Amino acid sequence: MKAVSAEVSSPDPAEAPAAEASRVTGLLSYAILLGGLTTIVLSLYVVVTSYSSLPYWDGWRQIEVAAHGFNPVNPDWLWAQHNEHRLVLPKIFLAIDLRFFQARQVFLLAGIFVIQLLHLALLSWSMRALGGWKGDLWRTGTGVAAFCLFCPTQSENFTWGFQVCFVLPPFFATLSFVALLLYCTEAQHPPKQASPRFLVVSILAAAGAAYSLASGNLLWPLLVVAAIYLRLRARIILGIAATGAVSLAFYLYHYTRPVGHASPVASLAAPLKMVKYCAAYFLSAWPYYDVPGYWLVRLAVLILLLVLLAAALLQIAKLRAFAMQLVFIMLYCLATGFLTAAGRLNFGISQATVSRYQTVALLFWCCLGLLWLGGSFLSRARMSHLFLVAQLCLLAIFVVAATRAKYQILLTRGHAFTQKAAGAALLSGMADSVTLAEVYPEKEMFTETLPYMRANHLSVFSDRLASTLGQPLSSAFPMADSKGCSGSLEAVFPLSDSPSTSSFGGGLGSGLRVSGWAWDNQRQKLPSAIVAAIDDKVVGFGATGRWRQPRSDGFVAFSPEFDPQSAATFYAILNTSPPSACYIATLHSK
Repeated sequence: MKAVSAEVSSPDPAEAPAAEASRVTGLLSYAILLGGLTTIVLSLYVVVTSYSSLPYWDGWRQIEVAAHGFNPVNPDWLWAQHNEHRLVLPKIFLAIDLRFFQARQVFLLAGIFVIQLLHLALLSWSMRALGGWKGDLWRTGTGVAAFCLFCPTQSENFTWGFQVCFVLPPFFATLSFVALLLYCTEAQHPPKQASPRFLVVSILAAAGAAYSLASGNLLWPLLVVAAIYLRLRARIILGIAATGAVSLAFYLYHYTRPVGHASPVASLAAPLKMVKYCAAYFLSAWPYYDVPGYWLVRLAVLILLLVLLAAALLQIAKLRAFAMQLVFIMLYCLATGFLTAAGRLNFGISQATVSRYQTVALLFWCCLGLLWLGGSFLSRARMSHLFLVAQLCLLAIFVVAATRAKYQILLTRGHAFTQKAAGAALLSGMADSVTLAEVYPEKEMFTETLPYMRANHLSVFSDRLASTLGQPLSSAFPMADSKGCSGSLEAVFPLSDSPSTSSFGGGLGSGLRVSGWAWDNQRQKLPSAIVAAIDDKVVGFGATGRWRQPRSDGFVAFSPEFDPQSAATFYAILNTSPPSACYIATLHSK
């Protein structure tokens, strides 16, 4: 009987470290995905805690148009130029908020958040459909996209309903490029004829971007370049070019350059300033130190990153259609930054750092990061730990961002307080030029809009507090034990009948601005509002959340002037069910 020998192969020494690295990258992919989801939750927290129903700056225009008797969906108004933009789609959003949601900004802010969620879903889906990303790579990529799309550094676009115009174009740009690549993918698989549906979606998305913000017009030449690079048929290329030309011709019909904006041609004559502006535009989310010459550091970082971008472009052939999508989106972001610099260079370099521009800048960094991430994943055969290093770098960025999140939250709370203080002034009928200038700088606008807002119960005039004005305090709110809150009055500023006060109109007049602090002792949180009463009648309101060291428990309240025989009593409105009034202090006439 022959002996049968079994050959046992010895383990490959390289397999154990590779398996261990794979387990680590798997855990890190979940950590990065969790970091992205946490960023979404943080962004939602910012939206909710900084919410105000009062419009802010450009958001007043829609109410002003309606107050003048014009239909807010009138084609002439929809087409009317706003600075250098034709905001057809954003104005439709504003009209819906006005007509169906009492101009309370909820629809607009929810719309902004939903658009960003759709953008994330589109990017995450395209990773799989166009890039074939799965497992560790897909989870890591989705976490990066979630982090960039919802990073609080773009807080202006999450707290200002009008800014729906800033989140629509990047979403439409991604949709347009994804649809074009899907059409190209179908066209490359004969004998089945490619369906035109993706091509139609791509063109419609480009048109949607163009009529959401001026930068959306940049998609037309980029789509033509993309179609040529993808070697689509000549008639398809000509069709995209012709559609873009017609759209641009309509856009420029009766177009006038905004007064006060820089001439793009003149801006090109200052290349160094243009470079500084673009560097600030794309690098303002990075830590900044106000020292002489620091812009040179930013410029050096930008050049380094562009060099790395050029190296990353070599991965296009490996990453298939998804890499092309990322490159096209980055080109759109870069072109947007350049166009913004050309049109707003006269406002100064610091203007490039406003948070609303971060939606575009962060999308650029998102795509660049995804391109590097995919390249490092594919390089594991030659450099087994490169993907792991990329994940660790991403986690380091997440940690740095987390340390700065508190600062961003404080900024948004400060913005929210100015909004709520202005709302309290309007409800109280106080012409406080300092407070109201925070939400709109021109007094004449309040004269035209406030009577219309009151009559139609819009914005703050639809709040429950508005209905209590002039009512007995005891019937408007149940009284809470005074031990349930603490606070005091600190300063009183008279809003006298000066020319600046009387010029407001709109039912606004003189009175008192009172500052102080209040705290809900039982729930250990800020009261929801402040109410002023004279002779047990509600006469004024106040906003909580003013920063005073070491916490934001300050308030600003408003009250009409009163006779020496009377006194104004201030109450904190506690977050009970129903809301209750807790006594703070009494102000006597001097």
